[in-house]
Amino acid sequence: MFAMLMRTLILATLLATNLRAADPAPPAAAPTPTPPPVDARMAKKYLSQLSYAFDPCVFNTKEFPAGAVQPEIAQSALGPIQVATTFYNEKFDEVKEADTPGRYGAVVRLTLGDGTKLNRFVTLYRIPADSATQPVPVGKFKIAIETGTSPEIVQRQQAEIAIAMKSAINGDSSSAGFGLLMALVKAVPGTTPDQLFTTLMTQRSIDDGWWFDLRKKLNLAETFNYFPQLPDGYDADPAKRWPLILSLHGSGDRGTEVTSSVIFHGGPAKVVAAGRKIPAIVISPRTPDEWWSAPALGQLLDELSAKYRVDPDRIIVTGASMGGFGTWELAEKFPDRFAAIAPVCGGGNPSEAAKLTKLPVWTFHGALDTTVPIFLTQNMVNAVKAAGGSPHFTIYPTAKHDAWTQAYATDALYTWMLAQQRGKPEVKTPGVEEPSASAAP
Repeated sequence: MFAMLMRTLILATLLATNLRAADPAPPAAAPTPTPPPVDARMAKKYLSQLSYAFDPCVFNTKEFPAGAVQPEIAQSALGPIQVATTFYNEKFDEVKEADTPGRYGAVVRLTLGDGTKLNRFVTLYRIPADSATQPVPVGKFKIAIETGTSPEIVQRQQAEIAIAMKSAINGDSSSAGFGLLMALVKAVPGTTPDQLFTTLMTQRSIDDGWWFDLRKKLNLAETFNYFPQLPDGYDADPAKRWPLILSLHGSGDRGTEVTSSVIFHGGPAKVVAAGRKIPAIVISPRTPDEWWSAPALGQLLDELSAKYRVDPDRIIVTGASMGGFGTWELAEKFPDRFAAIAPVCGGGNPSEAAKLTKLPVWTFHGALDTTVPIFLTQNMVNAVKAAGGSPHFTIYPTAKHDAWTQAYATDALYTWMLAQQRGKPEVKTPGVEEPSASAAP
């Protein structure tokens, strides 16, 4: 929440979610022992994590790199997996080789032993054949940088690089975590030292749009299962239209089921289930294994507006962590569609902040958050203010990455969200954090 056409920066050490230390290569590894049998519960877990990675995914030859199922233990946990891969160039033409430098997409069709069919969509990038790399220290690691990219840029952007590396190191090799890493890989060349995160968000957004269009062409467009909660009295007046709250979950809640036990991990759906009466349609979509895609969410809103009696002037978006990123990105993609947004511990693209100056914004973050650093929200708040907006920013001094616990327990949040109307000045309501003069960078 949240998004790849640029020349490549980061090559060897971060590719395919493997970090290689800068010291001499270790001795050859011993043969990997056959893993023990995996029970049904673990098999289900591996199925939810199943992805496909190419090593490397940034390359400089006409031949596409080899790929493999990830995690490797999935082969023993899930049984034989058949793989069929089709490559596409930037124009959506099917190709057999990478004829020219640029971005490519691999559509990977996986067939499990029980007949289950899954699709994975992986971005690849070919750099010019004569491109070389040079190592640049980042902490205790070295990042291989394409010649011509200033090492100063990499040094300045260690915080942003750390976010992408953490997603990979933590085993998040799905297209959400790995996509964040790959967006970083392709974002740096040509940027200035203070520009990287803006470019990263832009590139992910571009990549989402590219994949959305290709998947539509292939009849593989994203669809979201969702958990609907209708307000009391919804059926009493067939002519009445209701506000819609779209709630986007974080990366830990990805999957396909939309039962209450799954969706109620956090967000407005949880407080509704606990008994809060919200006079709005609350929709909690679930993304299977991907980052939130703004084009796909826009399509979902079209479907929801056709199925339910939605007031088009009172659509609100909120989300936490990955959902916070998704909230910012969705608002930047469709700024005239919403009455208000409430992103929690996420980040957006400051270069798009001018689009949000007339949109009521109330955002939240934990001061001690080390998973999604608070500066990502602060950057957005500062950028919206600099463009003439007045976003509200609540900081929880003792909260870590669980800012949503306090944010969604705030009564004033729901009063504020439901008081807003698209295209009209913000309605001030009691209990809202007043905009400060400036948020520290």
